[in-house]
Amino acid sequence: MTKSRLQTEQKILLALEVLLLEQGHSAVGINSLARQAGCDKVLIYRYFDGLDGLLLAFAEITPLWWEVDDIITESGDEIGQQSLGQYLQLLLKRHVTELQARPLTLEIMAWEMSEQNNLTIALARTRAERGMALVKKIRVRFEQPNIDIGGMLGVFGAAINYLLIRTRNAPPQHMTEEWWRLQHTISQLLETYN
Repeated sequence: MTKSRLQTEQKILLALEVLLLEQGHSAVGINSLARQAGCDKVLIYRYFDGLDGLLLAFAEITPLWWEVDDIITESGDEIGQQSLGQYLQLLLKRHVTELQARPLTLEIMAWEMSEQNNLTIALARTRAERGMALVKKIRVRFEQPNIDIGGMLGVFGAAINYLLIRTRNAPPQHMTEEWWRLQHTISQLLETYN
């Protein structure tokens, strides 16, 4: 592969990121990508086999989701000092922080709500894998077989994800009441596990 081709591929991949962040998923198309990258659209087809191939390549090189170690930062002993309810609340807050730090991921999640493509499918797969790994790690510390930890985190995580996606472009003060209500509700529901 020539240096020129590698540079052009990088420009196209960067163009995708810029379009997603600056204009949103609805702006992503072959023509807009070629304009943003400053290249002929034929090169997107030649180097990536079109938009689907480009989205797949982008998914392979872009860290789209948090790692389990970003969410669970305590040692096993530290985890055991908290109740299950308290610990799940802490993990959900870290989930919010991690996603707020990833505007690109939020835009791809918004895209996922309206259509599936190689990028949204890759994100969904990664999200599911990391979610299962997170639940597995929690279960090691909280042996409560009658409690569906994965189900609880799934429901609360979906509510958090939806609110983050919906308010991703809103000014911070716009979210205050909605976030308070969601956090209050999660806290009330998890109190039973304290």
